[in-house]
Amino acid sequence: MTTIHRIVTTLASAFAAAAAASAGLPFLPETAPDKPAVAEIQLVPGRLMPLVKCKVEGRDAVLLFDTGATHTTFDVGFVKRTLPDAKFEKVLLGGVTNVAGEPSLFHVSSLKVGEAEFGNFDAMALDLSHLAPGMAGRIDGVLGMNVIGRVATVVSLGSRRVVFSPGNDVRGRFGKMAVRRRDDPFSVAIDSAVGEKKFTLIVDSASSFTFLDAALGWPSTGRKEAFGTLDVNGGGGISAERGEPGELALGESVRIAPLLVRTPMNRIGADTLLKYDMLVDFGRVGFCKASVPKTEGKTEK
Repeated sequence: MTTIHRIVTTLASAFAAAAAASAGLPFLPETAPDKPAVAEIQLVPGRLMPLVKCKVEGRDAVLLFDTGATHTTFDVGFVKRTLPDAKFEKVLLGGVTNVAGEPSLFHVSSLKVGEAEFGNFDAMALDLSHLAPGMAGRIDGVLGMNVIGRVATVVSLGSRRVVFSPGNDVRGRFGKMAVRRRDDPFSVAIDSAVGEKKFTLIVDSASSFTFLDAALGWPSTGRKEAFGTLDVNGGGGISAERGEPGELALGESVRIAPLLVRTPMNRIGADTLLKYDMLVDFGRVGFCKASVPKTEGKTEK
């Protein structure tokens, strides 16, 4: 436990050098694509939850593409059925993580996400069986930031794809970049403000909605809405007021219409990311208008 704690908390200083990840950083893949590689995204109808088809050790898997997840995590039942030779190690995680409970670690020598291949890293195993019914289908795990952020990555929910190691032609569409928080390397966390109140904002592709803490003072429409929620650690329904549409300066200006709740975890969700493409680079994140915007049907309440 002590070793894992030391490694996770050390990643904040090591993240900028992730392109040269060493065996001493077990959650960061040692190998990753060094040229543009594309993966297709499927959005779960009615929930705006992005899924990607992968191959782990050559076996098919469907993972939730989650820029708000700190670590890549597989359903423990899936691992036992599909990878019977996997060796588990029980751990307790310290440092920056959003994973509750006591997960197991197992080694992954190859994870292919579309055209991109990541190799030699430790993934986690937890009971994720509660996610499948909400997805109305199969889900074998969560693709988290230890893999997504291993190289510069462009996420485009509007055009239903992600590009790992994008070329200059793609990167050139992004203007001024926002600075990612150094103390939170395993999520897309940005410092922001509403009036005089500063707060951390996480860009979470697997959050169906954009949430802000009601205490920040974002203006409300006064209209209440009820929603179902899902997350890696389980979850239930929520009720929230709808905020007025407005803009946040996140490098470029990003327009949001947030749900106002009591929460320490402010999030930009998939409802906003459908309108913007996002570039996640080492230490920075950028936004631009979606390259191929698409509209979705009404989201379940």
